[in-house]
Amino acid sequence: MKYLRVRLRFAESAFHPMQRFVRDSDRVERDMLLHGTTGAGDWDTLLFYVEGDADAYAAALEAADRIADYDLTPLDEDGFYAYVEQEPSPLDETLFETFSRSGVIVVPPVEFDSEGTAELTILGKPDALQSAVDSLPEAVEADVERIGEYAAGRGRFDPGLTERQYDAVAAAVELGYYETPAECSVADVADALDCASGTAAEHLRKAERNVMAELVDRRGFE
Repeated sequence: MKYLRVRLRFAESAFHPMQRFVRDSDRVERDMLLHGTTGAGDWDTLLFYVEGDADAYAAALEAADRIADYDLTPLDEDGFYAYVEQEPSPLDETLFETFSRSGVIVVPPVEFDSEGTAELTILGKPDALQSAVDSLPEAVEADVERIGEYAAGRGRFDPGLTERQYDAVAAAVELGYYETPAECSVADVADALDCASGTAAEHLRKAERNVMAELVDRRGFE
């Protein structure tokens, strides 16, 4: 069974209001679509996991005229679920149709990043995967980042880091932050990321939390 890891890039006119909010705001660090159903002309119903400022996210939902209803459920100090009902756009309907065709399965989550792109994994028959990518509307470009045999699951260690968290950890490892004694400081990592020291420290803290949680969860499963 083949899979593609695909990054979707949207024309400015094709941006969903919440995509634009995540791209332009520094109040959300992670925004992932976990599940979604389309109502075939009725409301789309979507479930997101979000890390960031719940009040700012709610305000953005209130300001988006396509949002019919929503409910936010806090999980901890960093994350919350967002249940959203929205009026579908023609682009939404086309994308749902594209990735709901026979021979193709979308493996959640679909992650929206600070550039407004959407990263997702699709698996299935090679011809169907190629057809799905080829059928994307003109307003959406696809960069195929990985392709191979699908073998995800508990055997694969995946702490679910955001791109920025991964960049922070990669810089920290390269600079010797985790050596004993440490060969650099958080400020050095921040310089490599071109961000404030406090921001770099937060990226590292959340990345380390996710890695440790995944390690414990995986050991418990085994």
